[in-house]
Amino acid sequence: MKKALRIAVVLLGLIPLVACATIMKGSEQDISFTSEHEGARVSVYTPNGMLMAEGDTPVVLPLEKGDGYFKAAKYKVVFEVPGYQKKELWLTGSLEAGWYIAGNFLVGGWIGWLIVDPITGAMWTLKPNDISAKLSPAVSSDDATSLHIVMASQVPAELMTQAVLVLSSL
Repeated sequence: MKKALRIAVVLLGLIPLVACATIMKGSEQDISFTSEHEGARVSVYTPNGMLMAEGDTPVVLPLEKGDGYFKAAKYKVVFEVPGYQKKELWLTGSLEAGWYIAGNFLVGGWIGWLIVDPITGAMWTLKPNDISAKLSPAVSSDDATSLHIVMASQVPAELMTQAVLVLSSL
């Protein structure tokens, strides 16, 4: 009986040391990616260009919600399909006020408000949670009937000589 009472006292004593958002929401969030073209490649980058996650649509990718102490994560999302223009958008974190403020008021206290939730990033929510992209057809293609623009330095010397001869005869 004494042992059970000691365990209960210790557990009750630990309650102020936890953080509500961290317990209830966690430091990662699953983001759903879809596109009009199934199998589109989706890549998620940090603002400094580091690849964080990638997959082919439809896909659900777990992403960290925080990016340091009291700093929400921000990601650049890139959708790519051969023959279509690349689509880029931003995914940003916003304060999950309900769990962070009310939950820590009731359970976590100052340690939850000022230490645990800000460090783990659990106080943030990435928005939007579901991302769907519609890609537009590419402006150019590899089709032989399409117009290709190249720089003069990219044209072989013998072809350039023939072009100059044709132009001079006009």
